[in-house]
Amino acid sequence: MFNNKKEEAPQSFSMQVINNIGSGTTIEGNIKTEGDIRIDGKIIGNIFSKGRLVSGPGSSIAGDIVCTNGNIDGQVKGNIQVSETLKVTKTAHIDGNITSKKLIVDEGAVIQAKITMSSQQNLTVNKPLSNHQS
Repeated sequence: MFNNKKEEAPQSFSMQVINNIGSGTTIEGNIKTEGDIRIDGKIIGNIFSKGRLVSGPGSSIAGDIVCTNGNIDGQVKGNIQVSETLKVTKTAHIDGNITSKKLIVDEGAVIQAKITMSSQQNLTVNKPLSNHQS
């Protein structure tokens, strides 16, 4: 009935959080997430992700992106800061500056940006790089 064992607090488990912004959805304002995020809709504001950011082929982002890894298939008008690897696919259109440790660009991608590559990237997740709103 009575147990001398102390109850242990539940172990925090590492569940990967994936956030989805579907096509036909528009969000105005900044987004901050500890997990991954996939965007197929429209974002007007800055995005901060400690995980992977994926923008689908029909997506539109007007604002800065700060993430650990990124895969851009849609349109981005703003600066992109990635601490690890950024992949830009053939359907991507980027208008802004890119800072990344590694950069992969598919043939056909449109990039109008100053690109800075460095082996040491520190993410600044608490403040936007600039204010890009359309």
